[in-house]
Amino acid sequence: MAEPIIRTTWLVPGPRTLRDAAPADTEWIDNEDLAHAFSFGTVEPDVVAAIAKAPGALVIQSPHDLRDGRAELVALVERLRDAGALAVRLEQSKLGWSIADWLEVYASDDAWAWHRSAVLFLGGDDALQSCGMHAFSLPDAQIPLAGDPAELQKLATFFNLYQIVEDPLIRSGQTFSPARDVPRRVVERWPDTSYPPGHPCHNPYGVWRLGPPGGTARSLAELELVFMPSLTALLGALEDKAGKPLSQRQVEAARDSAITIALEPRDAQRLERERGYADLDPELAWDQWQLVRAQAS
Repeated sequence: MAEPIIRTTWLVPGPRTLRDAAPADTEWIDNEDLAHAFSFGTVEPDVVAAIAKAPGALVIQSPHDLRDGRAELVALVERLRDAGALAVRLEQSKLGWSIADWLEVYASDDAWAWHRSAVLFLGGDDALQSCGMHAFSLPDAQIPLAGDPAELQKLATFFNLYQIVEDPLIRSGQTFSPARDVPRRVVERWPDTSYPPGHPCHNPYGVWRLGPPGGTARSLAELELVFMPSLTALLGALEDKAGKPLSQRQVEAARDSAITIALEPRDAQRLERERGYADLDPELAWDQWQLVRAQAS
């Protein structure tokens, strides 16, 4: 039987009695420096002071995300509030809020507030990338730093909200624009390299890379080929067996001879979410495999 997928992880400081309101397999940690974890400006100073005096915190790993599982998570946090919880931090982005503020946001239907409370942006030398969209079981957005960073962040935010609110079917190679008068950009799914696999902030669904303005869409087949097992797992097994990295010719030969099933794109999207991670784009298999194996080494 497959292990349940952990979609969100929560840090919840408060009294030891919190354990009575938490799921059975929840971990308890003693307070070493919990106040620091909530001291980045999103939690009121009086709440941070109370966290500093708390005996510890729960670490809750949940199979629910903030999109399809929001009602279940709100019900859990309400139970924890009634048991004395002080605050909640989402480990997928390290953003923390007082218990009252968190419930006000996620008990509402304000998707902008959900995004603001769960997702932050990382600035690099070459690109701007969001972090935390895997809390919604969705890829993050990445945009090259060519233009006004504030405007690029607005575009990435709009793209993320489009994913959360509309749950659109986006396929690698398509184009996206937030408005008719804004040039379209090609979007491609790539592995997330901002954090290593296993890190709470690593997005297993990858990132949507939004290309420069004016790109041309890739020609896409009506059906989508899904690798069984995933191409990522297949290439990993082949490298383990060979005891050395595969060549480009070997990677592409494995891709071309692998077992696949042809699915409607929406069905392929559902399968990906059930599996809990995005596979390699077969059109970009060699380049993407280099990123994946570099992270694993």
